Amino acid sequence: MRKKNLVEIPLENANEEEDSLRKEIGAPDPVLTGTIDRMNLDRAIGELAPGYRKTFMLHDVEGYEHHEIAEILGCSIGNSKSQLHKARMQLRNLLQAAPHGFLQSAN
Repeated sequence: MRKKNLVEIPLENANEEEDSLRKEIGAPDPVLTGTIDRMNLDRAIGELAPGYRKTFMLHDVEGYEHHEIAEILGCSIGNSKSQLHKARMQLRNLLQAAPHGFLQSAN
């Protein structure tokens, strides 16, 4: 029971090794998995109510603080926090309900 040495691949050959692994028929492609997740997230965000979507995008995507969001949207800080919480809960439900990892597009 010997330990196997790790295979060292020079950086110049890293893409060639990755391509040979990807050629295996039926092998999952991790690059596509991330793409599908991103597509599902984009569709779920699109299904949010406009107020939830604005607050979510401003806070979680753009990085604004609650007091800044309240100023931008003309609402209270508490309202901003509440909208964000509800948006996250609705997103979680939409993503969990997606059949086989795909949201049904309304388009």
